[in-house]
Amino acid sequence: MLHLVQARPGLTKCKESVRPGDDVVFIGDGAICAEPIESCRVFIQVDDAKRCGVSIPTLCEPCSMSDLVELVVKHDQSVSWR
Repeated sequence: MLHLVQARPGLTKCKESVRPGDDVVFIGDGAICAEPIESCRVFIQVDDAKRCGVSIPTLCEPCSMSDLVELVVKHDQSVSWR
């Protein structure tokens, strides 16, 4: 499953729902609260990180818009967390 975290309250909900093998992408204002999540690949949308003035945390992978499209195509299901 692909989890799209858009805000800090969504991070808490996301952490309660992720399963091993899921991918998590911090997008929009969610870039501010990006952090590694155990047993998941974690990405931060590069343009949103720049807009928010944050750097990409260690153990988080940069994600371009084309990378995000590839992740959406890869996963049968996605959920957005606000």
